[in-house]
Amino acid sequence: MPPKRGRAAAEAEDETVQLRRHKSATEEAMNEFLCPITFSLPVDPVMAEDGNVYERSAIEEWLKQQHKSPVTNLAMGTRLLPALRVKNMIRAMVTSGALTGDKVDAWKLKLEEEEEVAEKLREAEAGHGGAMYNLGVWYEKGQKGLAKDLAKAFEWYEKSHEAGNAGGTGGLGACYLVGMGVPKCLARGAMLLGQAAERGSKAACYQLGFVYADGNLGFPKDEKMARRYYSMVASASNEDCSDAATEKAATWLREHPAA
Repeated sequence: MPPKRGRAAAEAEDETVQLRRHKSATEEAMNEFLCPITFSLPVDPVMAEDGNVYERSAIEEWLKQQHKSPVTNLAMGTRLLPALRVKNMIRAMVTSGALTGDKVDAWKLKLEEEEEVAEKLREAEAGHGGAMYNLGVWYEKGQKGLAKDLAKAFEWYEKSHEAGNAGGTGGLGACYLVGMGVPKCLARGAMLLGQAAERGSKAACYQLGFVYADGNLGFPKDEKMARRYYSMVASASNEDCSDAATEKAATWLREHPAA
């Protein structure tokens, strides 16, 4: 009969082996769920005609370029079916703690962003101008899991403007000023930015201060006008400007005091 300590050590070693096997099996299972294009866990998994599961946005973008399987390189159609079982299995394994690690953390973040976008869409459809503005920003910058799309950014800024949101008016003005998602029109861009600034958009105040300070985008270099709009940034009521831009405005004012 083995000594008591030897038996305990053997049992501990056996438990360690079992844990390693479990971890290995779990990692293999997770690898089976990974999208072959993004190599990440899909939030919106779909089954393609090649029999593989992909992140919907990734395979849709792939199929816009070529009608070949990313896995087999063989020709395939564009039909995609929701992989609901895979989606439910991933969610269940993440929730239970069976799946962990960087890829799971990235999946959780992506899911949170998707839910945030869905919430903003619901608010926008209900007529909320601020939500429309947020969607415009996200499409302009390619944030919250959305692909960068300047045409959609313009559309949401326009809807936000029509809903009476000052940030949307400023965003729309910026679109016309640089030709983002719409043909460039300096006059209309300047008019809209001016309206947005007067209605309390910090971002519009900053943008006008910036173009007047440097004489950019067809605006004359005018320190007086730059000082006027940069000074409005701090008191503007619509918090649609980044902290970095707000600090740049304050720095410029310190470096260019009124005579």
